[in-house]
Amino acid sequence: MKFDFSTSSLRHGLFHQEPDGISCFLPGSALTVRFQGREITAEIEDVNGEGKSWLNVYIDDLPVRVMRIDPDNRLYQLADDLEDAPHTLTLQKRTEAAFGSIKFTDLTTENGAFLSPPAPLPHRLLIIGDSITCGFGNEAQIPCDCDASRENIALAYSSLTGQLLKAETLIVGASGTGCYQNFGGGKEGRMSDYFMKIICPDLDQEAMDPFHPEFVVVNLGTNDWSAPIEPADYLEQYRKLTGFIRNRYPSVPLFCAIGPMTLCPAPHLKALVKSLNEEGDDNIHFVEFPLIKRPEDGMGGCGHPSVKKHRQMAEHLAATIRQVCSLPPPSPVTART
Repeated sequence: MKFDFSTSSLRHGLFHQEPDGISCFLPGSALTVRFQGREITAEIEDVNGEGKSWLNVYIDDLPVRVMRIDPDNRLYQLADDLEDAPHTLTLQKRTEAAFGSIKFTDLTTENGAFLSPPAPLPHRLLIIGDSITCGFGNEAQIPCDCDASRENIALAYSSLTGQLLKAETLIVGASGTGCYQNFGGGKEGRMSDYFMKIICPDLDQEAMDPFHPEFVVVNLGTNDWSAPIEPADYLEQYRKLTGFIRNRYPSVPLFCAIGPMTLCPAPHLKALVKSLNEEGDDNIHFVEFPLIKRPEDGMGGCGHPSVKKHRQMAEHLAATIRQVCSLPPPSPVTART
């Protein structure tokens, strides 16, 4: 009998039910299962067939493997020498949608048994952003080292903030995207439209799991300022996006963030937040991530933040959310790798 993902796994992020399994495309999408046994095997398909999707594999919350999904292979032995005891397995999509989608078609544990899945985390966080939010190049070894293998969502500020807040985190991110315009000035596929016209209808109509965030973060503007722009155009589209979010989630605290690669949009975004506050929305907040300092902060690929900088950003953002939302102080968190 094939594994029943709908009842026997805890899913983090946006998943679709397929005739032969479940699929995902957003970075940070993950599934967690519990099992009793010494070994576990997964059947996973590279939907796009390009071999650019990567997974983080955790057993009992410890990182055990970084795995490329091979278009020519579907069977992966994840562990075969465990203690015959209850274990937890998490498979997390490291890479963003541009690098491909993946489909989980089966899980097996020979001479073992699957147990009830774990309970979800107590909070829910939605983060909307660009390559920074995806962790693009955060594990780069040299400045131009930016292929899929160097993108690790687990060490991006988005995932780390979720860990610090003990929040199930939905990450809607794509490299090169902006609010009004994308990197270089193009407007097709900009993140504001992608979220409003693609992701939200998907969440409402096709997603396996409902997602109702307690906190929403938007970090858009870095790519908007990569080409000539009238700030008024950025603010008009940003206001449209925040209005959509507020209509969809009327009482959720909304955090409008910018940085750390450029702060050119900061004064304009800060002024917009102030205007929205004055118009009666006192639950929208401005967050500024300090610029990357080199060499102190290190360097990710193509000028992006390093793992060290992402950790600083996560601590900054989590502290801000915790203060605004009167959450208790954090317990120590060990970042997944």
